[in-house]
Amino acid sequence: MRQQGLLVPALVAVGLMLASMPAWPEDVVVTRSQAFRGRVVSVDAAGIRIQLTQGGEVTVPRAGVVRLTVEPPPSVVRGIAAYEKGDLRNAQLNLGKVMMQYLGLDTEWAAKGMVYFGRASLLAGDYDNAGKAFKVFLQTYPEHPLSMAASVGLTEIELARKNYAPALTQFQELAQPYDKQLKPVKDQLPYAAEIYLGIGQCQEGLARPADALDGYLRVIGLYPVEPFYSEALYRGAGLLAASNQTAKAEGMLTELIENYPASLFATKAIEMRKALGARRADQEAAAKPPKP
Repeated sequence: MRQQGLLVPALVAVGLMLASMPAWPEDVVVTRSQAFRGRVVSVDAAGIRIQLTQGGEVTVPRAGVVRLTVEPPPSVVRGIAAYEKGDLRNAQLNLGKVMMQYLGLDTEWAAKGMVYFGRASLLAGDYDNAGKAFKVFLQTYPEHPLSMAASVGLTEIELARKNYAPALTQFQELAQPYDKQLKPVKDQLPYAAEIYLGIGQCQEGLARPADALDGYLRVIGLYPVEPFYSEALYRGAGLLAASNQTAKAEGMLTELIENYPASLFATKAIEMRKALGARRADQEAAAKPPKP
């Protein structure tokens, strides 16, 4: 009985604590004739499945929805925050838990979460999930400001799979708006940099070093945005070194090493510069006339 007496106040305390916690916001899906309130648990091409506040569950056909309010799950909030901080591992982990449950939901967080999940998956080498996310995004949000990120992402998958010719064609199509302007608006600079870096990589993969160098030099000259700029410096230096333009190559490598020490290519640049220095020393030694 004493245990029961101790248990009652404890249960009361738990009840008061739960009562004081904020209620989870209701999701609302509105059609022309009815409003459904509860928690949206999944979305697909057929409809929006919602667990109703009064009990039960219903799937509302998407074609009949005129308005909706859906709160993002906590893992989506964490995933979006992680991506925007550059923590791609946790972005993919958190967004991957639920984003495929909300395929094409017409909310800003679902749009952003889907393209962020695609980009994080791409960089992790998960091309199947990345491609699925990008395709769903473009089908559902074709006019969204992040649609270019999804389009470039699909092309990056082709590049990563070494499908250089189709990837080059796609990159060149995406580059058309930037071909006609010297300097795009600030929020478009990363897209332009990624596209021309991709063009350079495709040309390099197709054994066209001069065309590849043109792509890298365009990034260096017009779109100094990380992480694309430092990669363009490194790749451009490699092509210059291969054509015996050692001084120009060393200059690019020095800029990368000194100005972008946190770049993924900084360590490689140090190694390449050291090798070029040794090669230059050997060439200079060989060019000296023999001692009498």
